Amino acid sequence: MPPMNNNPLMIDAQMAAGLDVVGDRWALLILRDAFLGRSRFEQFRQHTGASRATLTRRLDSLLQAQVLYKRRYGKRFEYKLTEKGLGLLASSLLSWDWESKWTDVKPEVLPLSVFHRSCSHALDPQAICSHCRQTLAVGDVEWPQRHAHIEKQFGTIQSFSKRRVRTSTATNAQDLSLATVSDLIGDRWTLLLLIAAFLTEKRYDGFQKKLNIASNILTDRLHLLVDVNVFERKSYQHNPPRYEYCLTHKGKSLYPLVMTIRQWVLDWLPESAETLIHKPCGHPLRVEVQCAHCHEQPMANDVEFMDLLQRPLKPKPLDA
Repeated sequence: MPPMNNNPLMIDAQMAAGLDVVGDRWALLILRDAFLGRSRFEQFRQHTGASRATLTRRLDSLLQAQVLYKRRYGKRFEYKLTEKGLGLLASSLLSWDWESKWTDVKPEVLPLSVFHRSCSHALDPQAICSHCRQTLAVGDVEWPQRHAHIEKQFGTIQSFSKRRVRTSTATNAQDLSLATVSDLIGDRWTLLLLIAAFLTEKRYDGFQKKLNIASNILTDRLHLLVDVNVFERKSYQHNPPRYEYCLTHKGKSLYPLVMTIRQWVLDWLPESAETLIHKPCGHPLRVEVQCAHCHEQPMANDVEFMDLLQRPLKPKPLDA
């Protein structure tokens, strides 16, 4: 069971610390590999393209956060997912689904399908409200007005202020799957801009005020999100020129993924954010991911990633 902690003084710091674990491109790629059955240092290095120093730091941080554990494998060690790490399966499945639908990645890069053995169908993951079973959509959550600030829902902003260097070593074995979603969710500022947009923020000044972000970084990330068609820039004033940055359909489709990551933080760091109300049913929001065919929650040992020839991409079911 997730650990309990009811210290109210730890609320903001806990949410920030939880997002700090998965709000990093390299951590997301390591987790991708772990769910595909890769477990050794050299496997991670080859498939992520991370330098040895970067990979060592990220593995250490995932060990410290108890997302991975380390065990001896012959004369070496391997890294396996803990129960806490396996809890990230839901967001990982949504990441695969988003990447397959919204990027131009070649078919040989992403698996052709994710197979759900419990119902013997291709797995189509859906993020839902666990109470009313309706799928999540932007605008269906009531945010507390008195604390409609991102730091109250997703952690203290200062925790996200450091920009991490993304050094990589190109290899023939480098796995390019989930590269796009990892670049978006795995960059603290683009993640926070998405969250602000989900909170209905659209304007430059509003983003700057909510995030306390430097103007050059804000401009850079807004241009990036427009370039990848997650935001659409629209003029609302001509003299002087002013623009709004609105979520596109592609951008809105990231909402279930971000809210599922938030739920993982809540599950493992209880009381780390204020309660959100799911407006369609009026109950406190608890996010769950289900298989669209059988409506059951996918478990790690029931999921297989399949290649173009419908062969499993991992040698055996995941275990903790």
